[in-house]
Amino acid sequence: MNRLFLFISFYLIPLIAASQNISIKGKANTYEYKEIGVWVNKDYISNAQKQLTYSVIDSTGTFLLEFKSKEILYITLKIDKYIASMYVEPNANYAVIISPPDSTTYQNPNIEHTVKLSISLTKKVEINALTIDYDKRFDDFFTKDYKSFVSRAPLVKIDSFKQAMHSYYSTVKNDFFDAYITYTISALEEKTKMSQKKLFANYIQGKPILYNNTEYMNFFNAFYKQALQNFSLSKEGFPLSFQINDKASLSGVLNILKRNAFLPNDTLSELVLLKGLYESYYDGTFQPSSISSLLQQIANESKVGEHQQIARNILSSFSKLRKGTPAPYFELPDKTGVTHNLNDFKNKSYVYIMFYDAKCTSCLEQMRVITSFKKQYGERISFVCISNDKTNAELKDFCTKNPKFDWLFLYDNSNGQLKTNYEIKSLPSYFLINPEGDFVQVPAESPDGDIDRAFFDIVKPKAKLHNIGDKRDN
Repeated sequence: MNRLFLFISFYLIPLIAASQNISIKGKANTYEYKEIGVWVNKDYISNAQKQLTYSVIDSTGTFLLEFKSKEILYITLKIDKYIASMYVEPNANYAVIISPPDSTTYQNPNIEHTVKLSISLTKKVEINALTIDYDKRFDDFFTKDYKSFVSRAPLVKIDSFKQAMHSYYSTVKNDFFDAYITYTISALEEKTKMSQKKLFANYIQGKPILYNNTEYMNFFNAFYKQALQNFSLSKEGFPLSFQINDKASLSGVLNILKRNAFLPNDTLSELVLLKGLYESYYDGTFQPSSISSLLQQIANESKVGEHQQIARNILSSFSKLRKGTPAPYFELPDKTGVTHNLNDFKNKSYVYIMFYDAKCTSCLEQMRVITSFKKQYGERISFVCISNDKTNAELKDFCTKNPKFDWLFLYDNSNGQLKTNYEIKSLPSYFLINPEGDFVQVPAESPDGDIDRAFFDIVKPKAKLHNIGDKRDN
């Protein structure tokens, strides 16, 4: 949780009784008539999100959000691309103020920006009050003893801090907060190179899996990062690749994982397997089709409901856009209204596509780099920029103001469908497509990144092959 953007003042204020388990009443000036939604992670492996509820901010900047929960949740409030996060407890009422966006700096409309959130609370044992109070103590401890963390023996000081914090908050009866303390400290110990065996014994072995506790899952994800891949390269785990790639056998994989000392039971093994399959889908460690098959088996057969849901979330998150797959078709007008489509380039040239927004400063900077690429590679590579403008007239005005950008500019009149098809999350975004219409890079490197290497490989002369006995030029 980003504490720099959350401030709490402790004073009593009248709150309207909630009609449901949780209510958030707030003020959000400058966001009038915009939609505000409550979002949570479906799980902390895929990090897929879902919306719990939404409302519309009225003409006075006021809103009311109501929803249910049986447990403490870490939620994100979203207004367009502006976000603010907080914890909420069942049967609690909150009064919040969302600050306006920072008007002193450029705000890219295509990425999310965090804004300040103030919460008025009626009791100091509420979860937000507790975590912020603890975070301040944690920061003070870390700042004061920073030198010891880069020395050889910081663990004694960390252990003393852990005991002091559990003692200080001993009267607080909140299991979620107790785990919050425990696993923020375990994460610090992990970073200071406490042995894997000791970390496992202290924080995982015999402990419940806290699927919805952010700090527990942060520690879990760090402890088991690349664990499946690494184990598959060991002597004990060597058969894993066969069980995954060739047989796609869930029972076979779990039997192999039992050999790992850090996976003492099927529940933990299955969760680490889910994490490893998610990590491996794009890196080539295991075959994507086998990964999907195993995830489908977990979704259908697992005895753990959370694992079934995580498997479904991971399957839903997998991109359909991969190297070697066909690029989604488009048919869009240019500034004069003439229509162009992806097939215009088929069997003729490579295509480098850039999705952009005219108000995006970085987009303009990247286009200036494309200018030189156009001169160098223009015969073999076609450059296409697809505008996020609201009207074709805006595209025409942009091209008039930037005459040096002399390649193809198109206006996206698909009402967002094309951005969905290309899975655009932020602007600018880039794609490199071969003459057959298949992706070469997805997403592609930016103009000021490493795309020049791919362009050079495309246009460089092919090596001439000689048979044995052929004369070679001197």
